[in-house]
Amino acid sequence: MTPALGLASAFAFAAAPAVAETAPAPAQARTTMVVEWTRLKALPGERANLTAFIHLNWFAMDAKAVEQGLFTSYRLIANPAPDGEWDLLVEVGYPTALGYDEPATQAAFGAIRAAHKTVPVEGKTLRELGTILGTERLPVLTGTR
Repeated sequence: MTPALGLASAFAFAAAPAVAETAPAPAQARTTMVVEWTRLKALPGERANLTAFIHLNWFAMDAKAVEQGLFTSYRLIANPAPDGEWDLLVEVGYPTALGYDEPATQAAFGAIRAAHKTVPVEGKTLRELGTILGTERLPVLTGTR
């Protein structure tokens, strides 16, 4: 660690208690109880556009959900096979065993969704870019370090 980085880390650590007293614990500190995987299949020639659409729309909302503590994480995983059953997998982590089915999560995320204005990619929305193949909920048995 460089001296400047060490000093910055020490300063951030020293300032943390004051911040913690006024703000709720960050979502990253919450344990992920389940992840939900949503697999998507892009329409022919639309994989890159579908990827951009997920970033501009789903992840714009997911970032707000993480800030509010509704989600613990989100990420996009690409299938390396160019002609596999699915092209993209969206993984969302939740701090409760019910995941998205938690009534409070549904209500709060519904408000986030209602406030979001869809950003088309190349003039297209999800319907013109691909389809959702399905979603599954998986329990998380161990944490990451």
